Amino acid sequence: MTDLVLSDADFRAMVMCEDGHAVTTSLRVAEYFGKQHAKVLRAVRQLTCSAKFRQANFGESSYMNDQGKKQPMVTMTKDGFTFLVMGFTGEKASAWKEGFIEAFNWMADELKTRDMSFQQRCNYLMLEYKQKKGLASFAGKTLRSWQIEKPGLEGKIIALQHDGQHTLQLN
Repeated sequence: MTDLVLSDADFRAMVMCEDGHAVTTSLRVAEYFGKQHAKVLRAVRQLTCSAKFRQANFGESSYMNDQGKKQPMVTMTKDGFTFLVMGFTGEKASAWKEGFIEAFNWMADELKTRDMSFQQRCNYLMLEYKQKKGLASFAGKTLRSWQIEKPGLEGKIIALQHDGQHTLQLN
């Protein structure tokens, strides 16, 4: 079997994120598997799967061709892709099946990492908020204590300054 060596850039070209899910398109399947797009669309339409599976894993879409005309296209999940390409045979097809499965797994990891980092950012901001709120509360209590103690301290300072004034005897 032919071993494909694929990079993250290849994976990005093979699958994309749509509504938080990794998907690919019939156009990409046709391109990578060396098939005519019309034949891939026909293969999708002729799949003998349940309506529930079809609805969950295939979506009607469109794209603009080179002449600027709107053309039909199908988006599909990893499960939809797997179901579709089970019928594709040959050494090249087997290699691309593996490649696409790797690409879907890569995208799933990317989405998980993005979600985790989002959660980590939320946790960090909540921690910072609670720390600053606690500091502000402490500062408020300290300010109130200062307001109570300040007049007494000012009075002592004035008294001390008064005591420190020496009277000069002028004769």
